Amino acid sequence: YGADHWQVATTLDNLANAHGDLGDARTKKSLRERALRIKEAHYGADHWQVAITLANLGAAHEALGDLPEAQRQYATALAIFAREGLPQAETVQDWLSNLNSKNSKNR
Repeated sequence: YGADHWQVATTLDNLANAHGDLGDARTKKSLRERALRIKEAHYGADHWQVAITLANLGAAHEALGDLPEAQRQYATALAIFAREGLPQAETVQDWLSNLNSKNSKNR
């Protein structure tokens, strides 16, 4: 397919899941970022496929302790899901709420 083909992004997401399961959050984040670039180029920045990767990238940032970036990624994904009326909006809203609770406790 070539390194930047949209189907490669699916493989990158799967590899990111595997690295996350192995506790390698940095590689997980890196793979998600590459998948995001490919999906944005193929689908456009406001597509639900991009939102899935944004939400997963938010989780990677959260795992690394970068809560402000995680919050930004979750909020962007949530806006896309909500605009499209997709059920993932509820899940991402829960993640964002939990993250906001963590932020409040850490202040």
